[in-house]
Amino acid sequence: MFHKETETRLVGASMKTIKVSSGIECSMICTNDNNCCSSTYDTNLEHCSLFLECCPYKEFAKESQTIKKISGFNPPPKDCSELPAESCSGEYIIQPENGPSMTVFCEMNTDNGGWTTVQRRYDGTVDFYRFWDDYKTGFGNIAGEHWLGNDNLHFILRQRSYQVRFDLEDFKGNTSYALYSSMYVDDESANYKLNLTDYYGTAGNGMAISRGISLSGMMFSTRDRDNDLDERSCAIYKRGAWWYRSCSMANINGLYSEKYSESAVNWKSWRKKTGLKKTKIMIKPKP
Repeated sequence: MFHKETETRLVGASMKTIKVSSGIECSMICTNDNNCCSSTYDTNLEHCSLFLECCPYKEFAKESQTIKKISGFNPPPKDCSELPAESCSGEYIIQPENGPSMTVFCEMNTDNGGWTTVQRRYDGTVDFYRFWDDYKTGFGNIAGEHWLGNDNLHFILRQRSYQVRFDLEDFKGNTSYALYSSMYVDDESANYKLNLTDYYGTAGNGMAISRGISLSGMMFSTRDRDNDLDERSCAIYKRGAWWYRSCSMANINGLYSEKYSESAVNWKSWRKKTGLKKTKIMIKPKP
């Protein structure tokens, strides 16, 4: 009945806060209270906070645990779009057709929910300047900063037609997004070749190079596997990994920095080379 996210604290008006000795005791109190839908336990303060909301806002905080009342799914959903509409954002196990089961972060609040998260960055705690095998299998913390993995991305996208959304935020709190009506990523034998169509949004078409040529058709590149069309290695030059051409207007797997730099986490059609604070890539079946 319970799902536990470590290093996360619920924020907002709690129903009540009491002192208890453990997270298990806290969760049991919530279970036995008909008005309680979620709870959090702070191990430092030994505080148990009970919430009326099932999906209260969460923020990163060490030495805390979040416990939510959720139901299991049998069989597991094929992607996050198959979750009930009232589901909370968080970690879920999905089972793509003819693919392995995997844990993903489902975003249920943005644009009618149902989004499966492929990438998320917000504080620079995870190093994204990694090698081919890292991007192949995925890395980071699914509940925090992470890359889901190119194999996993392929397994999900081959099920049906998917759209993709890029959400961006700068260090001043300004936000924008880029939505593409279809996305497909081939398997490793084709170096995860990208197919992308029809941009819409407020961030500008960052999935193109400066001359307006799309990155669609490009293979994935990392610091140890150069598949771009430039004489240099774009992955090394940009300190990231992407579907580089020569090189690209998007570098959201680059170095986490607020600085104005080619190698920073940037989306040039929106904030040029200025580093961004938060990025997120999400996919969902086309309507």
